[in-house]
Amino acid sequence: MDTAAYARRIGYEGPLAPTLEVLGGLCAAHIRTVPFENLAILEGAPISLEPEALFHKVVLRRRGGYCFELNGLFAALLKSLGFQVEHLLGRVWSSNRADPVPTHQVSRVTVEGEAYLVDVGFGARVLRAPLPWRLDAEVAQGPDLFRLVRVDNDEWMLQGREGASWMDLYSLLPCTVRPQDYRPANHYTSTHPASPFVLNAVAALTTADGRVTFRNRELRHVGAGGVETRELREPAELAPLLGAVFGLEDWTDRAALERFVFGEGR
Repeated sequence: MDTAAYARRIGYEGPLAPTLEVLGGLCAAHIRTVPFENLAILEGAPISLEPEALFHKVVLRRRGGYCFELNGLFAALLKSLGFQVEHLLGRVWSSNRADPVPTHQVSRVTVEGEAYLVDVGFGARVLRAPLPWRLDAEVAQGPDLFRLVRVDNDEWMLQGREGASWMDLYSLLPCTVRPQDYRPANHYTSTHPASPFVLNAVAALTTADGRVTFRNRELRHVGAGGVETRELREPAELAPLLGAVFGLEDWTDRAALERFVFGEGR
């Protein structure tokens, strides 16, 4: 792990000691600079979880990734800095599926005697800071409000406030897992014909007051001023937009991505 190169990639210039302040600073920098994106799948590139491959893709090529890539690499960074990291596996409920299988990777980090949920790789509504590992504690993070509640199967559900109600985001299995336990879920997520990451092109970044997301041809910016949307109309618009908004410029097969977004079935 080249911690200096990683810090430059996310624009982090602070200390790198294993403290809560550093953990929060790294999380905040990461979600503002490294996009959540599945576009490599649609370019036809395999999704490797090997540490060297993740570092090359995210840090050196300045691409993004989804949870197995972003949270996997971030966990490796934290371990190299001396943080105590546990690996967790969860089910995503925010897509309104009634029977989600475990396809989400996050970390539980213990620092200064307290455990925190750490997630820099969730597309729907990512945490803005480490979340205390406590049940029924409502925590405000910028414009967002989160809490953890216990649900069936002894799983812990992360919920986000949505208007007057709470929205289920993902539930976490009650046991920790090993890094190799993510491989089957990563294979399913990146190759199964029913996987939303095989069926859709997505990218997202957190902003100071909201979030900017791209899904297929639509760009959506949600912030304090409301919601702004833009729909792409031709392939020539795609790469410039992804570069300008998400910093994505190093493509494996840009033509394949353009064919997916503007081809049949879109």
